[in-house]
Amino acid sequence: MSEISDKVINIVKDNISEIPESFCSSDLVIFKPREFVEKETLFDFYHFVIPQMDIPGFFADNKEINLTKGTILPTNPCQKLKLSQINKIHSKSNDIKFFCLFIEPKKLQEIAKAEFNKTDILFYNNTSYLSNNILSLISKFETEYINKQFGHKFILESLATELAVNLIRTLKSNMPNISKVRKYSARSEINTAIDYLWENSNTEFSLKNLCRIVNLSPYYFIRLFKDNTGKTPYE
Repeated sequence: MSEISDKVINIVKDNISEIPESFCSSDLVIFKPREFVEKETLFDFYHFVIPQMDIPGFFADNKEINLTKGTILPTNPCQKLKLSQINKIHSKSNDIKFFCLFIEPKKLQEIAKAEFNKTDILFYNNTSYLSNNILSLISKFETEYINKQFGHKFILESLATELAVNLIRTLKSNMPNISKVRKYSARSEINTAIDYLWENSNTEFSLKNLCRIVNLSPYYFIRLFKDNTGKTPYE
């Protein structure tokens, strides 16, 4: 365990029956909980949620957000987070409900200061698709933590920094727009969809997941996609 792990556990310990599996460096920790915390909670960290199932009724500062599998949601330090009691129906399962990444504010603020000469980094509470790159970094982080080979602490710190940089690159925030977006059409939904297809070219195609990511109905999305690209998403 690290100091950041202990701080997070101390906040939620009264509302969980078991301590979730965790993997940590000095300023980043990944938890894999099998149960929900429905009580209103505040963390002093940047917090990133990666659902392993569809989770309706998540609130960040009273804004309701429906979390869907294959996405990632950022929240900021001291935001009021709450989960609706509707999720009690999911609590019966012993499966891992989601991954939680917690990062010390100073970690992201140091990166923002070095790159943009400003430290007031705030993420928008919008869900984004989870890229294979971030998923791969999380997997490497877990493996390095579990194996604990020679030099693993140095590798964990390096992977934590790489994860932090990729989160800033990928997720919308108040930092300058740094993403090198591939421009395929004038429609942002189409650009997002094609970027997702590029990132997930080795996984099975799912029109349902694609429509969730761009927040459009399948019928409208297919028509819009073909109007803008001349091809269907399957093509």
